[in-house]
Amino acid sequence: MPLNRTLSAMLFTGALFSFGGSAAFAQGAESQEVPSPEEVKEEAQANTKYLAAQALKKAKSLMDTYGEFAPFGAGLFQDGEVNFVWAVKPGESTDGLNPILVLNAIRRALNTQAQTGRILGSAVIYQYQRNADGEVTPQINIELEYLNGYAEVIATEYEQGGDGIEFTSSARQQFEPKVFVEPNENIAAQ
Repeated sequence: MPLNRTLSAMLFTGALFSFGGSAAFAQGAESQEVPSPEEVKEEAQANTKYLAAQALKKAKSLMDTYGEFAPFGAGLFQDGEVNFVWAVKPGESTDGLNPILVLNAIRRALNTQAQTGRILGSAVIYQYQRNADGEVTPQINIELEYLNGYAEVIATEYEQGGDGIEFTSSARQQFEPKVFVEPNENIAAQ
């Protein structure tokens, strides 16, 4: 019978500990301040600005090293770490590459991470040749998204300089999210 009393005491103590832990957790949750929509927006902008800087730095490094790059992606994790996603490894040939297929593969990979809650933000980075009035202007586009629905594309023009590429100007524009979307939405159709 002592075993039953010991077991009962352990179960009772465990129940009290669980109840006490739940009460402490509930008190902690009550004392946490819920951020305002403006604070959430500011956080999204600060985090996507950081992600854009990391993505542009990586794109510049690839351009300086290889002269070009295939589209790639980046995910911003909760701890601030940025990991890159490659459909075509840096330095591999881009001859015959279908950029639409590569972009969609990268978006799907990032979407999987977004749906599981692993990333806070995403960036899809690619080169683009803009033709304004017959003049070709090379640029690097970065499609930025954040889990709260924030989405914009940054187009950064560049020139080849003596020390590699040099960024000349940039423009921003909001766009429809393509990564932080529901799984039933067709990413490839975007």
